[in-house]
Amino acid sequence: MLKQFLIDKGFQQPPYTTSREFMDALSRALGPQWQPMLDDFFWKITLFDNRMTDATAKKLPDGKYEVTMKVHAGKVYVDGKGKETAGKIDFPIKIGVFAAPEGAGQEGKPLYLAKRTVADGDSTITVTVDGKPALAGIDPYNELIDKVSSDNRHAVTVQ
Repeated sequence: MLKQFLIDKGFQQPPYTTSREFMDALSRALGPQWQPMLDDFFWKITLFDNRMTDATAKKLPDGKYEVTMKVHAGKVYVDGKGKETAGKIDFPIKIGVFAAPEGAGQEGKPLYLAKRTVADGDSTITVTVDGKPALAGIDPYNELIDKVSSDNRHAVTVQ
């Protein structure tokens, strides 16, 4: 889409293209299922309230681990004066489970990392991973603009 847009508009004479034309082309290319995310990222002031409230794991007989995560997902829209209006989570959010770091200052290897549909408010997500989990997170790399990004990850308690 971007390549075609640049071919079509790259050496255009006046009137020049606008950001609105680019966003319309992007919207058409992405399709309707991604329109809410496009609106949130480009047309609205959107803040997220995602947090991992608990994470536990139990070792299975086959050596894998079943990880149960309690998460909270929320979204608000903010107007120019700071007034917040509740939004609805309407696109998948990354969920991750990580092994313990191998060295100081390093991050643990992802054992599970996938975008998942998450309900608004509190919910529970269970996944099975191949290695021993140490940390779990919702939007673990803080890709969304979160009101408090430090609570997106939580240590996993192995039972």
